[in-house]
Amino acid sequence: MIPLIRRGRPGEELAVSRLLAETWHDTHDAELGVEAVSAVTAKWHAPALLRAQIEDPSRCFLVAEDGKGALVGHALSWLGEDGCLNLLRLYVLPRAQGQGLGSRLFDTAMAAWPDARRFRLEVRPDNRRAILFYESRGFRIVQANGAEAGFTDVPALAMERSRP
Repeated sequence: MIPLIRRGRPGEELAVSRLLAETWHDTHDAELGVEAVSAVTAKWHAPALLRAQIEDPSRCFLVAEDGKGALVGHALSWLGEDGCLNLLRLYVLPRAQGQGLGSRLFDTAMAAWPDARRFRLEVRPDNRRAILFYESRGFRIVQANGAEAGFTDVPALAMERSRP
């Protein structure tokens, strides 16, 4: 069954937190180490923070639900005052990757903001698979951010593209 993409609901924050932790560990343990990834996910993906994001009407908090009710993907975006759509998260569980779900989440997150003129995101420099995913959608690296800059507190590459 094709996963259903919909807005997240209060009460799903723990499931989303687990999804994000599993995906982060799968993607980043080799480069950052298990302890560092656990610390990052505990900070960035705390259920209380996710609950606030779910309830924030200025955020588009999406989840992808498989046919059995389990969450298998997540995206979070918002429109900045400068008209730039910011994509903070786009994650698909490892077992659900390679089936087009990331593309569907991406397209849904972008479509939620029809007035956006530009799109921006950040990705870890060692996450080559994600960089290729975004480059195939027209994004280009515009700067390397240190841990003190950008959306996150780990080094990242800022990527942007204009609305076609």
